Amino acid sequence: MIEISLMMARIAFGVIVLVAWLGMLPAGATSAAKASESVSFSSATYPPTPYQVAQALQKGSKPAPVPGQPLTGRLTKPDGEGPFPAVVVLHGCGGTWRWNEVWSDRLAGWGYVVLDVDSFGPRGETSICGHPGSISGQTRALDAHGAKTFLAGLPFADPARVAVLGMSHGGWATLNAIQKSTTTDLGLKPFRAAVVLYPWCSKPSDLDAPLLILTGELDDWSPAARCRTFVEGVN
Repeated sequence: MIEISLMMARIAFGVIVLVAWLGMLPAGATSAAKASESVSFSSATYPPTPYQVAQALQKGSKPAPVPGQPLTGRLTKPDGEGPFPAVVVLHGCGGTWRWNEVWSDRLAGWGYVVLDVDSFGPRGETSICGHPGSISGQTRALDAHGAKTFLAGLPFADPARVAVLGMSHGGWATLNAIQKSTTTDLGLKPFRAAVVLYPWCSKPSDLDAPLLILTGELDDWSPAARCRTFVEGVN
């Protein structure tokens, strides 16, 4: 299922509708007390290719994936024991800022564990708006899956109900994270749902999670027309 909306005023409503439709919104969720902390984890990595496996075995060594990129993030949880559904949040090309805090607090208030991923700081960047391809959407898709794996290991997070929310450059990363090929290549389970806010929509591909796209008709950085083409090309 893919939905696209051009009314930015409906962002919060759209997010609520999607997660509620998927059964992710906890019954009776209200504005709850929240605890936040900085956490460290690693991005996902692709397993060794058949060629790499053959080369390693020839040398008598054990084939292994390249270590993931060390990352940091802000973990926010609702008050209570859980297990709660969870959301991975991916920032835009300007890095983490007030937007991330607002959404993390809002989602935690609705009863979600939130992991707000910093993809730039650990890579020595603060903003890449002038050169957005320097850290690609494909690279950050690995960040998203690494964050999902980290959440799945927490006793108060439900590993079967992890969604991903990305803005702009993070939306591009989200679209890559929910490609069937990405999940299959990584050997990981897909996200339960995905929401993207005015993303850079690239080439259509098969997806493995319900997707809600929220964008602006007059956006000249992330054109809505690209997202229409994306939606039309997804099987």
